[in-house]
Amino acid sequence: MNLSVLGAGNGAQTLAGHLASKGNAVMLFEHPDFPENLKAIKQKGNRIRLDGVLSCTGELKAASSDISEVVGHGEILFVLMPSYAQERVFDLAMPFLREGQLIVFMPGNFASLVAKRKLSESNLRDKGVLIAETDTIPYACRLKEPGESSVYGLKDYLSISSLPGSRIDDVMAILKPIFPISMSPMKNVLNVGFANTNMILHCPTMIMNAGRIEFGAPKFGFYEEGMTPSVCRVMEGMDEERLRVGEKLGLKLKTEFEDILANYPMEGDFKSLYEVIQNCEVYVGHGADSPDTLTFRYISEDVPFLLVPVAQFGDLVGEPTPLIDAVIALSEVANDVKYRESGRNFRALGLESMSVEEIKEYVR
Repeated sequence: MNLSVLGAGNGAQTLAGHLASKGNAVMLFEHPDFPENLKAIKQKGNRIRLDGVLSCTGELKAASSDISEVVGHGEILFVLMPSYAQERVFDLAMPFLREGQLIVFMPGNFASLVAKRKLSESNLRDKGVLIAETDTIPYACRLKEPGESSVYGLKDYLSISSLPGSRIDDVMAILKPIFPISMSPMKNVLNVGFANTNMILHCPTMIMNAGRIEFGAPKFGFYEEGMTPSVCRVMEGMDEERLRVGEKLGLKLKTEFEDILANYPMEGDFKSLYEVIQNCEVYVGHGADSPDTLTFRYISEDVPFLLVPVAQFGDLVGEPTPLIDAVIALSEVANDVKYRESGRNFRALGLESMSVEEIKEYVR
């Protein structure tokens, strides 16, 4: 199948290499402002090598900064990049979309709602494309260098939905023959956005280790050393808020505890989130991997694109989110950024002035 992967970071290169190794004709796109990744891949003969829990090499059809070429090639467009880059690249791609294409944001972080708003506001309308998003990517991975990815975890499944949710069977029929892991369909894209638990793992750990991160050396194991019992208790409190808001929206969600065990099955009788994290080989044992700055994506992405919409949905359904609100507020002050204004609030998602029932119908 002709596939296109938009983005050239850890997840994008890994997915492109993995799909290409299975015989698909894969094109990889990187924004023209960042040519280094593509140059290195081209020097390797357009090959991407994976090692670790996967061992394979995929040869790409092309690695390109020509958005028209890459979008024109793909029957499916996988968009794997930080949330703050999704809109910029989608704007570039929109003029070249065609009827029948499937666009999959991975992870979406409510990106499908932004894409639908942008298409509605343009003279392109929906152009007959199908939009979907997932809660995560299939891999826990890290680039050793462009064209070489170390994969230290492969998820058992990921959650996915379409916009509108009524098209999920169409999405599954298209993806199932080529996607490398199982997919769990969810009722709508709100369910998928709320299911991304990066907001629970990353954000409080960053804030509660702020001094350690800003001081610099020595770096520390972010999950292993940064997620202490007290940090994990805050995570569990935030998780309860996420679940309560989701329940009032009619969403089916796993706890963070359940989500880790579902993605990375482990043997043991674990009593707390702290115990699960400390015994998960995907998270621990990778050395000093803490971020160097509080502007790292664990805040700059996960706060505005995950915590902000969850908090706003909490306001809409009348469910308080004091811990989530506190982490947002501390992140705004620490980084001097108004994440509630710049993030995926209802205005950005195209949901402004809608009632709860109107939103449910919109995504249904």
